Amino acid sequence: MTAILFAAFFVTLAIGVPIAFGMGVATVVALAWGGTIPLSIAPHKMVNAVNSFPLVALPLFILAGALAGETSIAPRLVRFANALVGHIRGGLGHVNVAASMFFGGISGSAVADVAAIGSLMIPAMEKQGYTRTDAGAITITASVIGILIPPSIPMVLYGVTVGESIGALFLAGLVPGILVGLALMTAVFFMSKRKGWPQSERRASAGELWASFTAAFPSLLLPVFLLGSIVSGVVTATEAGVIGVAYALFLGGVVYRDYTPGELFRILIDTAISTAIPLLVLATTSVAAWIIAIERFPAAIVGFFNQAQLGPIAVLALINVFLLIVGMLMDLVPALILFAPILLPVAKAAGMEPIQFGVLMVVNLGIGLVTPPVGNCLFVGAVIARVPVMQLVRAALPFIAVNIAVLGLVTYVPAISLWLPKLFY
Repeated sequence: MTAILFAAFFVTLAIGVPIAFGMGVATVVALAWGGTIPLSIAPHKMVNAVNSFPLVALPLFILAGALAGETSIAPRLVRFANALVGHIRGGLGHVNVAASMFFGGISGSAVADVAAIGSLMIPAMEKQGYTRTDAGAITITASVIGILIPPSIPMVLYGVTVGESIGALFLAGLVPGILVGLALMTAVFFMSKRKGWPQSERRASAGELWASFTAAFPSLLLPVFLLGSIVSGVVTATEAGVIGVAYALFLGGVVYRDYTPGELFRILIDTAISTAIPLLVLATTSVAAWIIAIERFPAAIVGFFNQAQLGPIAVLALINVFLLIVGMLMDLVPALILFAPILLPVAKAAGMEPIQFGVLMVVNLGIGLVTPPVGNCLFVGAVIARVPVMQLVRAALPFIAVNIAVLGLVTYVPAISLWLPKLFY
């Protein structure tokens, strides 16, 4: 049935069926072809997949990010980042990356990061002498940070899919997220020398730095409070999502007064749509994952690698190559839900812990978000920058290479992902 399942799924992809419906069609075809399992098992498995208390965190974090994206939070974070690093060569390039690091701790979404930071930074960078292509390239590749620094929506999905602690996954993504940011800023520094990118005329004074920090402090406090409350055991990830929504509403509605009732209603509708898509993907993909599991397909893959006598380094390298290709062809959410249960046993057999593998998957598939033909961040960035997609891809290649280098470190240096979780869990 597994072969029929994948064949039917790729046929639906080829003819343009949305992934959630394509996976549903593929599972029905596989079950009907096998003939030994009643079709009634499909709706039962679908309901069980989404009937999960930890999964309630998903719409809550999406709503918190949407509320934050509609406020003046992003401009305040950009001003603080500019005061902090704008004086370094390649100034606004560094500001772009630093702002993504700050905003990632609020939105948990790479696409939201590109939309919020890109709409502010790309025009500002163009005014200072950057090409729109270079500004867009920095923006889209920095968006990977948004799904690593907690709270991270993909980490929630991975934790629910494989049964791992969401709090531990949040901690595991923190150091890699900072590492991606520092690596991209290093690349910006060296490229600025070659391309002549400007820097701020002067370093921000202590007073200016303090003023920008105090303006951004309420926003910066949110991710610190959420992560601290989860790690300390005061609240669960789901309860932290409720706090995040309440805090974002308080900031936007009371402190900054950025919302009207009509805008709030629109945000709620957008959140419902944004939540329904991954939940439908999760529901249909769970049936496919169950079929794959009962046919022991993951065990067969492990057996194949054992017979091939490949060492852990080679196995993990092959997993990375496979996920990079998958990330280019599928969106992050369905790829994560479908392949996490399949590849996790292989990674564990190679000596990798599930928490580290979650970070590896998110980095891999995050890189896929900025590569053609289906990279969501790539297309959003191209629209904001008003440049052709392939032109943006070519400009982004050096930064994508930097992200892949960080992926190598995440893969082969476990402490990068596991140091913080092991301190608290």
